[in-house]
Amino acid sequence: MQNHHLNHPTGASLPPRNEFDEDGYLQLYPDIAKGVALGTIASGWHHFAEAGFAEGRPWLAKPDPLIGVNRTIAVGDEMLHGNEIHYFDVGASALHVIETALIAARRPKSTIKNILDLPCGHGRVMRFLRQAFPDAQLTACDLNRSGVEFCATTFGALPVVSCAAIDEIPLQGEFDLIWCGSLLTHLSEEKCAAFLRLFQRILGHGGLLVFTMHGRHYVREVAAGKIPHGVTAPQLAALFSGYHQRGFSYVDYSVQSGYGLSLAHPSFVTAQLVDHPGWRLLGYNEAGWDHRQDVICLQKQFCLPPS
Repeated sequence: MQNHHLNHPTGASLPPRNEFDEDGYLQLYPDIAKGVALGTIASGWHHFAEAGFAEGRPWLAKPDPLIGVNRTIAVGDEMLHGNEIHYFDVGASALHVIETALIAARRPKSTIKNILDLPCGHGRVMRFLRQAFPDAQLTACDLNRSGVEFCATTFGALPVVSCAAIDEIPLQGEFDLIWCGSLLTHLSEEKCAAFLRLFQRILGHGGLLVFTMHGRHYVREVAAGKIPHGVTAPQLAALFSGYHQRGFSYVDYSVQSGYGLSLAHPSFVTAQLVDHPGWRLLGYNEAGWDHRQDVICLQKQFCLPPS
């Protein structure tokens, strides 16, 4: 049982949904948990909203996931989209998959001393890295100079302004952890491979790379019209055609060259992008980041020369 106190329904209205601890409620009431497992009850929240609240059942509030997190949002942060709740949820989701990678690698947080966030934007994820790794040196790298400067000022990160030529990005290792969220999702196969070579070069031995791709879940969501994608109908048709033929496809955005939208099937990623003796595949979590992008976790290993 979690260690926070019980709340009793004394007011006239339900508590906010995002304050209700679903897992805690099911632990309190095994009969409800059994109904959820059997499918006769939609969820703990559904039961509480429909019956439990009126019955006066105590409930557990979620601990604040933003405790210790710097909530300062930069003016002009292009990732905000007017929804602070989702903005912070995406950052927390990134930290969750990173911590999962650490568990898979059996690396305590205390061993992570040097972290790269590329692309860092204006710190949507970096604020959570700073909270979770308070003693680590953070490096903020992005083409967006204002984002890099904001991360340096707000989170104490080492600022590195990126450049379009991947081989010329001024990064020096050795990093213990690299987070690369929603970058390879917008690049061609050649550029994806180039970034993976860069990451392997600047990681220390045993270092972790956690990056994201648009996989099967994303393809289904786009096909169903649930996700805005920024490409024309003919481009989208070509994108889907290439994806189904090869397992990977890419098109430029209609208003930009060299940056666009890529789709990558898990089989292609594992066989073509990360099948290298210097990588150990720790995990492949489909739709693991923000319930949308696939998360791939790699660990750098010694690469023995061919005999």
